[in-house]
This record gives sequence, structure tokens and C-alpha cells, in this order.
Amino acid sequence: MSLFRREDLHSLAAPYALDALEPPERVRFQKHLRDCDRCAAEVRALTEDAVRLAWSTTA
Repeated sequence: MSLFRREDLHSLAAPYALDALEPPERVRFQKHLRDCDRCAAEVRALTEDAVRLAWSTTA
């Protein structure tokens, strides 16, 4: 399991949105998301972008 300092958690928004985190990192980031509006907004935006990209490649 990787050990992250609090500020490093912000760099996990993209891998979290793409479901690319190991389970322990995912749980730790989910806890961080509860209190970090910046990361929550970034995850929402990245998730929306991923959905748009998936739809554009399907069409």
C-alpha cells in the first residue's frame, strides 16, 4: 500500500475518476473527497468528460 501525504491526495482525482486506484488508495481518496470541494469538482468534471468521450467513440 502506498503512503500519501495529505497534499498528494489531490493528484489522485484523475485515477479515481477512471477507476484506476488500488482499493486502499480508493478508500483513502473517498474519505478525502468528503472534505475537499476542489477534488470533488475535479472528479465530477473528469467523470463527465469520460462519459462524453465514451459516447463520442460509440457514435
